[in-house]
Amino acid sequence: MSAYRDVIGAFGSQNSQDLIGRAINTIAPIDRFYVSERADPFKPPHLIAHCIEGGLANRMDDYLQRYFRRDPIARAIEAASEDGATVVLRVGPEDIDETEYRRPFYDEAAVVERLSFVQRLADRWLVMNIARRAPAPSFSDDELTAFASLSQLLLPVVARQAELDPAPQRPHILGVEEIEERFATQFPELSPRERQVCARTVVGMTSEATALCLNIGIGSVQTYRKRAFQRLEICSAFQLAHLVMH
Repeated sequence: MSAYRDVIGAFGSQNSQDLIGRAINTIAPIDRFYVSERADPFKPPHLIAHCIEGGLANRMDDYLQRYFRRDPIARAIEAASEDGATVVLRVGPEDIDETEYRRPFYDEAAVVERLSFVQRLADRWLVMNIARRAPAPSFSDDELTAFASLSQLLLPVVARQAELDPAPQRPHILGVEEIEERFATQFPELSPRERQVCARTVVGMTSEATALCLNIGIGSVQTYRKRAFQRLEICSAFQLAHLVMH
């Protein structure tokens, strides 16, 4: 959880991608990860964050433009529903039929297994892929379960950061602490805990993730959020974000 808190604390900073990799590696060693999103399952994915070895990094455009159509992950995307459940897929070299795709991304890279985690939001799909190379073994069931839990926490936050990625005229993304400060300055009627919960709601954290981050119960998170919404006379996370992000 300390690594996950580091990711939240670095929200909007230049080193957030490194911290995402660190959070993943706290569970078990991996050799590659990349997080992407798709507004349409049949159109090229958008790469949000990644850590990929040098030689393969030069081939990522090929994957994003061509090979994504042949990736078994398409099955997981089709299976993902809007109920927030995570679809998990194990992919080994033997699961890739097309030699042109398998050779650079699996055989030459000595990948023994890739895990894919898919979450569906109302208007898009979020995907986290992690891979391990030989001589490391395939992922254990316990590792898979732990990575699945982490993906539920990380994916919404990483996607939110991508939404707020700075344009040239907007050089800075607010971090969680800065958002808390804005709530404190603009809405002093909120309690410190309400500000903490609201700030994490703005960056896209779920109630479960906020509870873990703040070391409080999920019910407490929901109570603090409800009280804050009543004080602010709003009824949605979108309205909450609008108060401090504009």
